Amino acid sequence: MFIDFTNTEAIIFKKQYLVISDLHIGIEKELLQKGINIPAQTQSIYSRIKQLKARYNVSKLIITGDFKHNVPRVSYIELKEVPMLLQKLSNIFKKIVITKGNHDGSLEKLNDNPNIIIVREFRVGKVVFLHGHTRPRLKGKLYILGHHHFAINIKSSIGESFYEKVFVYGETGEYDFLILPAFSNLVGFWEVGKFHGPLTKDIDSYNVLALDGTLLL
Repeated sequence: MFIDFTNTEAIIFKKQYLVISDLHIGIEKELLQKGINIPAQTQSIYSRIKQLKARYNVSKLIITGDFKHNVPRVSYIELKEVPMLLQKLSNIFKKIVITKGNHDGSLEKLNDNPNIIIVREFRVGKVVFLHGHTRPRLKGKLYILGHHHFAINIKSSIGESFYEKVFVYGETGEYDFLILPAFSNLVGFWEVGKFHGPLTKDIDSYNVLALDGTLLL
């Protein structure tokens, strides 16, 4: 199997790549405007990525979009936090690929690292990585994407309720896709089944997977 689950929001691809999605660096500004004061989470995100790199001994990183959060402009938080995180990641990975998401406008202007590639899509063999908000130009048998922030609502026998991030694996007849959960812990969730990208509109069937890859639904 060329995909390994990590019991986190990340997967390992071909034993070489750590793959994550939807970091939404700078989302703290939007929350502050709503009266919620949360310190910058960039260092925490970096620490989680660094721990996964060490655990699985990988040298390459793929981020399938929405590295940053604010649109259409770059926020003052992003002007500081995005270049800082890009530099830290480039210090520990020999190759980084970011496929641009709908929140990643002007991301290239915040990057001056030659080992960080920012592209629309990225293909390895028959697998295509992209964010998922646009129709792909590259053909593949499997598409790995983000964009959806899927989670399921779990209720206990005493009425307690919480949300658990999940992966979604789907089929269309022409290709399969794997939707990654958001790596950020601050973004909102979508109910599983509310597909909102061109890749997923022709879905025939899908399965919901726990963070460790266990089949849930």
